[in-house]
Amino acid sequence: MIHIVFLASGNGGNMKFFHQSILDDLITGVRLTVIADRECGSIYYADNNNIQNYVINYQRSATLELSTTLQKVEPDIIVTNWHKIIDKNTVANYSGRLVNLHYSLLPVFGGLIGIEPIQRAYSKGCKFIGPTCHLVDEEVDSGTILAQAVFPIIIPLEKSIDLMFRKGCLVLLNGIEIILGTNLARHRSISGGMYSPRLTFNESVFDEAFWQKVALA
Repeated sequence: MIHIVFLASGNGGNMKFFHQSILDDLITGVRLTVIADRECGSIYYADNNNIQNYVINYQRSATLELSTTLQKVEPDIIVTNWHKIIDKNTVANYSGRLVNLHYSLLPVFGGLIGIEPIQRAYSKGCKFIGPTCHLVDEEVDSGTILAQAVFPIIIPLEKSIDLMFRKGCLVLLNGIEIILGTNLARHRSISGGMYSPRLTFNESVFDEAFWQKVALA
């Protein structure tokens, strides 16, 4: 059983993607935990769906609660979805297991959070955008790139934000499979579709009905 821990500050869209994938039997052998640095949508969702969760106090100068909680839950992968830079000791202790998802084709627009990279890409007239899954190191958005996707800016901003979220979830799953060297998604096939490296699971099983369930979660 692969244990994926989400460090959360917001509504937990990526965590909800993984949970819905488990419910729909699209990924197997995975269990989830949420560790939040505040009361937030991720915690409310976890409470309502019997997902192990913790709310802790965390600052780069106050790391005891995080280190204690991580030692307790023993994660295989940590997804860093909270709005803080991780301290160097945590990065060192979990090197190779800390993963981040960024909404730009890094190294472009590194250091921006949330949808800010998408907005910046539109304002700068970029022709292509996409998500990046990368390992976390001591610098901001500078860790080894694991996986990316790309799509053209030919749609309104709001539609790009939704498409970025969807492709980002698949890129995150792809990156985690790369780190673990194992398959989590059940339906295997080669998907091109402007992913690098190409997905080795069937993108089409994550259909519109699936994404609507994630959106409504």
